[in-house]
Amino acid sequence: MLSALSPRARPLVTRSRPLVMAACTCSPLPRRHLSSSARSLAPPYVVTRLPSRALLSVTGHDSPKLLQGLVSNDVRRLAQPRHAPDAPPHDKQPVVYANILKADGRYLHDIMLFPPPPGSFNSPDEPGFLIEHDASFTPTLRTYLKRHVLRSKVKLGRAAEASLVVTAAWRNPADVGEGKSSRAEVERAERWLEERGRGWDPRVVGMGYRWVEDANEAEQPPSDLFHPVTPSHFHLHRLLHAVPEGPADFPALPLEASIDFLNGVDYRKGCYVGQELTARTHHKGVVRKRGVVFRLFREGEDIPTSPVPSPSVPLTPYPSLFPLPPPSSTLTLLRSLPSASSSGRAPRAPRPSGKLGTSLCALTPGGGTLALAYGSVRLDHLAADEGGDGDGDGVFVVRAPVGDEGAVGAGGGAGETLEGQGAKERVVERGDGAGESDEEGGRWLAKGFRTEWLEWKLEEEALSKGL
Repeated sequence: MLSALSPRARPLVTRSRPLVMAACTCSPLPRRHLSSSARSLAPPYVVTRLPSRALLSVTGHDSPKLLQGLVSNDVRRLAQPRHAPDAPPHDKQPVVYANILKADGRYLHDIMLFPPPPGSFNSPDEPGFLIEHDASFTPTLRTYLKRHVLRSKVKLGRAAEASLVVTAAWRNPADVGEGKSSRAEVERAERWLEERGRGWDPRVVGMGYRWVEDANEAEQPPSDLFHPVTPSHFHLHRLLHAVPEGPADFPALPLEASIDFLNGVDYRKGCYVGQELTARTHHKGVVRKRGVVFRLFREGEDIPTSPVPSPSVPLTPYPSLFPLPPPSSTLTLLRSLPSASSSGRAPRAPRPSGKLGTSLCALTPGGGTLALAYGSVRLDHLAADEGGDGDGDGVFVVRAPVGDEGAVGAGGGAGETLEGQGAKERVVERGDGAGESDEEGGRWLAKGFRTEWLEWKLEEEALSKGL
């Protein structure tokens, strides 16, 4: 095996039985010395703040009406004034996941909606929202909302929410085996979260809790119940659950990232921007692509049989371990790549099956390496099931994204084209791994795996639609 610090480091591969989904994994925790008490060796939960996510406040009498016409989910569950007679108590307020779409139904922003914390912003009798979004797109989101405010009684935040941070907590994957936390300890941790108004992440069971808190005044969770980790651990946790987050993970059509399966769409709420294509696809069309977890490996290595070697083996995220294919890299079935044509003409390249999103390197306790990624791909191009359905084996060649300015000629710079012998312009890859998909023996390959929750949702959809 190559060195873990080599850019060609190989992921550790096992031949164990394929897993539909592995539980989230985080860094191994130091084992405590056994004592006469019944304390566990690892806290039942881990917790981290998410600096890649920012918050924007939207308050005012017309704020529910404004957002109801712009987002894909129903915001009325959060719209009641906090002191209204029929409003739920603050610690029972739900978290709403949604997308903001373009007029043609394409992805623009993925967001979470929270009720403002008590004592923040305007009058407690005035409805308001906190919009969690990708931190690099705050100016874009604010401009978009401002364009739709017009004469509505709505105020957009500027700096009031600067001290607020998004925090996530989930079950500690290292809390297994000997010394595992008791049910009472788990309930204590969950009770601590619920008493402080921490809501469940609404996307997938297993993602844990997600909430907003003041970075300067937040109460620190008990160290015997919560272990602090880095945002990279949450990235790893999210990848193993095949949950997209941020523009790098989303394809043009959000349904191909399974936002309907992630409780991000309400088909009964009425009209909103981008609703027409989304609703028509749901009622009359078929969504052929869905988000899955990918294991990345080099050509010539054994094909992985599961996303991770074992669901009980903790992984350590290591973002800078070695370069990985960038987001928006295309995924093309390996077995569909054409061979040289006997007629002398260049063979026609197959159409890509999907696109790759974010990826992450990780270390195993034994010093092995592996790479995981999120991607949206055609489900019929994944491995055929036992019944023989499907026309793929789930192994894809990863091609780095191309530039928008044209092609890159041999030895040329960005934006140049390659002409000759009447050939059309050739498009060449850019970014980490550019050109490697054409190198035999050196290409990045990806093996896709459906998660268990996706299988359940697909079966549920098939039953409801009579497929």
